[in-house]
Amino acid sequence: AGDGTFGSIVGKSSDLRTKLTVAESQLNALKSQVSEFRVLPRYAELEAEADQLTRKINELSNANIIDMAAIKDLERAMQLETPPALIDLQRVYKEAGIALPGVAIKRYEEVQSFHESVISNRREYLTEELVAAKQRIDLREQEKQRLDTRRASVMEILRSHGALDQFSKLQGECGRLQATVESLRQRFAAAEQLEGTKNEMEIERNHLALRLRRDFSEQKSRLSEAILAFEETSKRLYESAGSMTIEETSNGPVFKFPIQGSGSKGIKNMQIFCFDMMLMRLCASRGLGPQVLIHDSHLFDGVDGRQVISALKVGAETATELGFQYIVTMNEDDAFKETIAGFDLHDYMLPTVLTDAKEDGGLFGCRF
Repeated sequence: AGDGTFGSIVGKSSDLRTKLTVAESQLNALKSQVSEFRVLPRYAELEAEADQLTRKINELSNANIIDMAAIKDLERAMQLETPPALIDLQRVYKEAGIALPGVAIKRYEEVQSFHESVISNRREYLTEELVAAKQRIDLREQEKQRLDTRRASVMEILRSHGALDQFSKLQGECGRLQATVESLRQRFAAAEQLEGTKNEMEIERNHLALRLRRDFSEQKSRLSEAILAFEETSKRLYESAGSMTIEETSNGPVFKFPIQGSGSKGIKNMQIFCFDMMLMRLCASRGLGPQVLIHDSHLFDGVDGRQVISALKVGAETATELGFQYIVTMNEDDAFKETIAGFDLHDYMLPTVLTDAKEDGGLFGCRF
């Protein structure tokens, strides 16, 4: 929502619009849940009953698994309970070259009869165990069906109702979301207003830039005069003369002075010197201004001594040409570092000399 600290805090209206839409949808859904919520006093009790029913059903299922494994073992045991046949025993002895006497065969038949009786009794026992296991499974399945029916009924009640603490939580969440929605609405309104103001300002700046461009076109001759006046002074100071460009922007005219080495402090100060001389030339041509220009020694800080004396010469010549007074305040040590042909700085010095070499020296009672 625009540039600056306030815009970064408020946010962009497009992002806030999305957040507000989602939050309002969530709030409406939550309000619907609150309005349709039915409090069940016995909710906790029924919830505990549902858990207990689930545990009982699981216990019955586990017991059925154990009995089903037992049934498989019983069926396998019944298949293995078969007595060996007499003919098999006779074949074994025959292959070994031994003949069984009749008494032995009769004795074996008695043993086989006894063994068959034992097997019969065991098969009867296994059958009873098998039937009992199946009956237990059937009974458990019936009990599971009954418990599952009750659990389904309880769960249906729990689904259609809620506990009082759940209702309180829903109301609290609804209030929190309501505050969030209200905050987003205010931020969205502020963002729209801020962006609208920014757009209006951009339109106004564009109009100003257009007016400035038209004014530059109408004042072409004056701009040319200023550009040439700056270049003339710069040419008298440097072999490679600097120039002045005036760019129209939405924030007003921007003055630039491209010149080699323009990043140094001395060059920047000389750009100011050229600009001042350009202004004095324009004022003189129109009869404007106080017809006096004063430069302090700070203007010449960081300037090479040869450039200083050249600038003082240009200033003196320009003042004489245009008829204005050019005053420079500078320490004597800095002023006379260099000399230049055809210009004697002593000719322009004021007769008043300030010194603190004696007790009566100084300026307005101040000693330096």
